[in-house]
Amino acid sequence: MGDWKACIGKMSDREIARRFGLGASSVRRYRHSIGIPEFHPEDIELPTGLIEQLATRTNYQLAKEFGISIKHIKRKRGELGIQEPKTVRERFKPLEDIWTDEAIAMLGQMPDTEVADRLDISNFPVKKKRHELEIEAYKRPTPGITPEIASAFGVVSDAELASQLDVSVSYIRKARIKASQQ
Repeated sequence: MGDWKACIGKMSDREIARRFGLGASSVRRYRHSIGIPEFHPEDIELPTGLIEQLATRTNYQLAKEFGISIKHIKRKRGELGIQEPKTVRERFKPLEDIWTDEAIAMLGQMPDTEVADRLDISNFPVKKKRHELEIEAYKRPTPGITPEIASAFGVVSDAELASQLDVSVSYIRKARIKASQQ
């Protein structure tokens, strides 16, 4: 339980609640009781490496690499007066050239966005092709709730259990609620 208390003031109450499987109002009440001011994301310091690349990389590329929201990157660009560089892409790629056997084999095996990134196209043609071929959308496999996992409900936080199993906190929360109703 002490892990979430160390995050107070360093991230929003909602984010702490989401990560540790708590209620946001409980986090807020605790923060008020110990006199820590509310977290303001604009106060975070951006890494020097990110700032150095503002002129050469897009907001999306920087956000993906550094794990910082696009909102923060846009704010820093505004402060420094650095325009986001335009991405140079081919104006048109014939779809016949894109949809090779290897490209079609990726459909449904990974998220559409990942297929689009690998093919260097937008998401729409990927989704359209998958629908044309009647291929189901990718669904990440989730582990079944074994008796060992179920025994950890209430002992280990939902966030910690989700991290161990590499699933979302909401998946664990739903499984815990379902197990308690049986």
